[in-house]
Amino acid sequence: MAVWSRFLLAANQKVFHPNVLFKKLLPKNNGNTINIQEGIVRSMSSHHVMDVTPSRWQWHKTKDWVHFYFFVGAIPALIIILYANIFIGPATLEPIPEGYIPKPWEYYRSPISRFLARYCYPNAQQEYEKYLHYIVTVHEKTQIKFLEEKIKQSIKKYGDYPYWSYKRPMRAKYIHELREMYDENKVL
Repeated sequence: MAVWSRFLLAANQKVFHPNVLFKKLLPKNNGNTINIQEGIVRSMSSHHVMDVTPSRWQWHKTKDWVHFYFFVGAIPALIIILYANIFIGPATLEPIPEGYIPKPWEYYRSPISRFLARYCYPNAQQEYEKYLHYIVTVHEKTQIKFLEEKIKQSIKKYGDYPYWSYKRPMRAKYIHELREMYDENKVL
């Protein structure tokens, strides 16, 4: 701020000659300046210019988090894979004892595949039964829609009133007929 106030002071005095301006800015020679032809040049840090660039902090932070979470997952997975392949090893084919029914996950060779088939993936029988349930549900819905269409056609054919529907108002014709039958003592 002191430098800017010196510039303003020089501007107010209308003195812009380099020698006068430098003398006002740096009145004393304290070892950091060299006199060259009536002017003063300061010797700073070898005149390096700092390039102004956008910050890459967010990019570096994102890379750090990606590496961290990759290795949080990759290192334990690598340890589990090595342990399973070194200490457990692949399954071997053995004759099945009498009366024993093998489980679906026992057909896989790798211990990791057996684990995933046992605890993570549904077996083929379960998927087949889910598919059969889906087919039965779709068939029942189709039957219900077919029955509804049949009822609607019957209502249109005979001009009946659907008593289970609340969408249409009740017709007064039936109330009058019921009233006449009641008056004639046909209805008890």
